[in-house]
Amino acid sequence: MTLNDFEDIRSYTNDEIPTAMEYFINDETSISMAKLVFPDKSVQEIQDLLRNIKTTEEFQSIMMTRFVRLIMATSMKRVDTQGFDTLDKKKAYLFTGNHRDITLDAFILQMYMLENGLDTCNIGYGSNLILNKTIDVFGKSNKMFKVERSQNIRELAQNSQHLSDYIRYLIRDNKSVWIAQRNGRTKDGNDKTDHGLINMFSMSGDRKNLVPNLAELNITPIATSYEYEPCAMMKARESYIKERDGVYVKKPMEDMDSIVSGIKKKKGIMTISICPTITYDDLKKFEGADKHEIVPAVAEMIDKRIYANYKLYPNNYIAHDWLSGSCTFKKYYTQEEKDVFKAYCDKIFSKLLDELGSEAEKRFTEILLGIYAIPVQNKMAI
Repeated sequence: MTLNDFEDIRSYTNDEIPTAMEYFINDETSISMAKLVFPDKSVQEIQDLLRNIKTTEEFQSIMMTRFVRLIMATSMKRVDTQGFDTLDKKKAYLFTGNHRDITLDAFILQMYMLENGLDTCNIGYGSNLILNKTIDVFGKSNKMFKVERSQNIRELAQNSQHLSDYIRYLIRDNKSVWIAQRNGRTKDGNDKTDHGLINMFSMSGDRKNLVPNLAELNITPIATSYEYEPCAMMKARESYIKERDGVYVKKPMEDMDSIVSGIKKKKGIMTISICPTITYDDLKKFEGADKHEIVPAVAEMIDKRIYANYKLYPNNYIAHDWLSGSCTFKKYYTQEEKDVFKAYCDKIFSKLLDELGSEAEKRFTEILLGIYAIPVQNKMAI
């Protein structure tokens, strides 16, 4: 296969970046966004800056790094990282991450890869997020490739095969990939890998020998943890309504609202942990096993490595004790931290219960606290 086989989903090559920059130069929305990143520059200076960007790496180092730093400065205390020193600069990895925020998880990962002298990874993002041409051009300029969303079983199978082929093409071309461990962000705090994702990985390569097939991809889990969960209120609201009504219908532009909220809302401390890669040695005990045994085993490996490396903050322990009505983890937080977290939750309760009604209070409280408490339960389980 060649790159031409993936025209419909792939990101831009360096040769295409100058044309993308010209689009930004002539797009009012793009210039307005760039003005937020470079408030001290005139429109003409921003246009000149964009015109001089010739490669994806330049776009990321000049534009994206500054954008990410701006988000960190305005909504985070700091970002802690671990495990980047374990990555081989000559290798490509299939990073499989727990998905907490629509954009930040991968964007901040890319910045720290640059800072650690690593090539940035290609990012998978849902076709539902490509709301207009500006987002499409931005994504392709930032090494983002399209993951088609489909409810049709036949289309889903075709799209999965196509995506699997593209991911393996990138890995074999020594280009790393980041993709979420499940379709969409976790809404309840339970970071669990979708078995369908592992199935999709295995659709390319040698389908008769799944152990070397999956080992070739260098599947590397990433655990992303936030002190304050981005969009916790929106996630809990969606989960409650879906549970109550059996379905949740998104409003137009709701995904964009989530992106903006995730960027602007306070997040406190964020931790990115690169977990150990799943190697042939990890998988060889499954040689000759049936696919229905291998797929869940690999998903479980990813989950356990994410749980083991997930950073628990005082808020997680407070939520666990609050939800369970116990003081099991009281040594991990102070009364002041508990008061601050309770005030944060009360503010959410007040706003949402005005909309959902007082009858929602008990279950909504359980859902919101679960977002913070379930990671404690998962870590305890291993």
